[in-house]
Amino acid sequence: MVKFEKLSVTGRLNAVSGHVDKGDFIHVLGTNGAGKSSLLSAIAGLLELDSGLVLLNGLSIVDYSLPQLASFRCFQEQQQSSAFALTVSEVLYFFSECYDLPDDLEDALELTNLMHKPLNQLSGGEARRVHIARTLLQVWPAIKLGQAIILLDEPTQGLDFKHQHLLFSLLARLSDSGSAVVVNHHDLNLCQQYANKIWLLQQGQIVKTMGSLQSISNDDLSHIFSCGIRFAIDEAGNKIFQTYLE
Repeated sequence: MVKFEKLSVTGRLNAVSGHVDKGDFIHVLGTNGAGKSSLLSAIAGLLELDSGLVLLNGLSIVDYSLPQLASFRCFQEQQQSSAFALTVSEVLYFFSECYDLPDDLEDALELTNLMHKPLNQLSGGEARRVHIARTLLQVWPAIKLGQAIILLDEPTQGLDFKHQHLLFSLLARLSDSGSAVVVNHHDLNLCQQYANKIWLLQQGQIVKTMGSLQSISNDDLSHIFSCGIRFAIDEAGNKIFQTYLE
C-alpha cells in the first residue's frame, strides 16, 4: 500500500527506504530525534523532502488531490491543540459529519460520557482519545473496506494502561481487516504484544526490520536506545522488557 524510497530531510531523515503492506501493523521504535515523527509525516505527504519518493497504492503521493488523499490516508500528529470550547460531539461532527460513533471506536475509546463536554476542559488522556477518534473517523469508509492507511504519531501519549491496550487492540483489528497501520511510540512491551512488523530507527534510518522482538539481542536494543535493557520470559514464552540506566 505504501512504498517510500530514499527519503531525505537535512538533520531528520537520511535516505530512508521501506514499504508498508496491506494488513501491516507496524510499530516504529527509536530514541527521541531518531526520525520517527519525521518519517510518518513524510509518508503522510506533510513534510517537504530534500529528495525521495512516496508511493501510495502505486501512485506518487503528489498525484493525489487533497480530498482524494484524505479519503483513505489519515495522520495524527503528536501535538494536538484543544484551545476551542467546542464539545466533543461538535468536534467529531466537524471532521466526519456524524454524531454517532461506530461501535468499534466507542468500545476502544469510551467517549460516550465525554460527548457533551468542551474539548478544552478534558484531561490530556481524554483529549487524546477524542483526537484519535476524529482521525480515524476521517477515513472510516476506507477502514470499513479494509483500504485505509492509518499513521499515528505517539498515540499512547497520555493514555492510561487500559486505554493503551484498548486502542492497540482496535488498531490490530483494523489491520487484520486489511488496512495498514503505522504507529510510533516508546513501549517495548506494547510492541512485543501487538506489532506484526517492527522498524527500529536510528539517526534517520531504519536500521532493522523484524516481525517481533523475540529474536533481537539485549545488546542490540541497548545500543539503539542508549540504556540498559533486560527481560524476563512470561508463561507464554514472550519477553517482558525492563529498561534501566547502566
